[in-house]
Amino acid sequence: MSKIRRYDEIMTGATANMIARQDKITDFNEGSIIHTILDTVARIAERAYVAIRQGYNEMLKVLPYSPFKFTKKEGFSASGEVIFSRANALGSQTVIPKGTVVSGSGLTFTTTEAGLIAADSLYSDPVTVVADNTGNGYNIAAETINAIETTVPVDVVGVSNPSAFTGGTDEETDAEFEERFRTYINGLSGTNSYAIKSAALSVNAVRSVSVQNHKPPLKNIYNMSIYVDDGSGGASEETLSAVKFAVEGDGTQDNPGHLAPGVNIRVITPTAIPVNVNMNVSVISMDLDEARMEIQDVVTSYVNSLTIGESCVISSIITKVRGLNYVRDVAVISPANNINPEINQIARIGTISITLTEVD
Repeated sequence: MSKIRRYDEIMTGATANMIARQDKITDFNEGSIIHTILDTVARIAERAYVAIRQGYNEMLKVLPYSPFKFTKKEGFSASGEVIFSRANALGSQTVIPKGTVVSGSGLTFTTTEAGLIAADSLYSDPVTVVADNTGNGYNIAAETINAIETTVPVDVVGVSNPSAFTGGTDEETDAEFEERFRTYINGLSGTNSYAIKSAALSVNAVRSVSVQNHKPPLKNIYNMSIYVDDGSGGASEETLSAVKFAVEGDGTQDNPGHLAPGVNIRVITPTAIPVNVNMNVSVISMDLDEARMEIQDVVTSYVNSLTIGESCVISSIITKVRGLNYVRDVAVISPANNINPEINQIARIGTISITLTEVD
């Protein structure tokens, strides 16, 4: 596509064309009627050139994918359960309204159902909550939620999440999108391993997949295992069922499946390999508690972003931490070597121990 024509070029060309085509109008100075008309047209034309170029660039990005109706995956919201508490057992029940907002570590979640603390009890039944935004960062650890943000009955004084939250995923990155498209193209034959992996990845909640063939069949039943991760290191039963349906199909023209006759599969989550990190970090001009929390977040985010079978690389941990502008040096004590999960494993953060030292 030709370059964008700018105002000065358009104005000069229009003026020269007007002069060449007639001899009645001679005053083209700024402020003249003809100059004002040409000025208006030139500015509109320049905006049109810019808009066309922007549209061209945007369409060029999606052009390879549009014939296949291939689009980016959206992010998902994490969910889990919380338990509300009161200071003293009362002789009457207490209802916590649906839509109550709770929080922890700067993240907010909203209840999707009413909770109930029974008479003579201190604690409510488990109450389902959903993250207020999408993203992997909302897959919080147990005991992270500790605050109630909206009005609840006066006797309700606390809240916590007994278990970790799952299901939160980030919007697919450009690199992830392009890699998934390559898998899709390689699997257009319909029944090879790329096709099976592509079918599994077509489920929006799925973020990584690995395929393992079993010869002889595992337990004398399964010819293949498909491991699925939704970004949390595992996946819900609903997601696993959706992947199984996408791979096996239902025999219709729209969803014929991707398995040869007689091939039995199982769709399961990978085994999480804990990455226990011990590091020494020197910092400058930074509150140590705040630095510790931010470094923990950076390390956790890196490790928990890894896909099935992807290695946890020590130098990557160091690079991520050194990216914080107050960090001067980093030494990772453990793990001593890169962690290389198998085809059925995924690295996920375990314990983090950080020794901080202030330097000038």
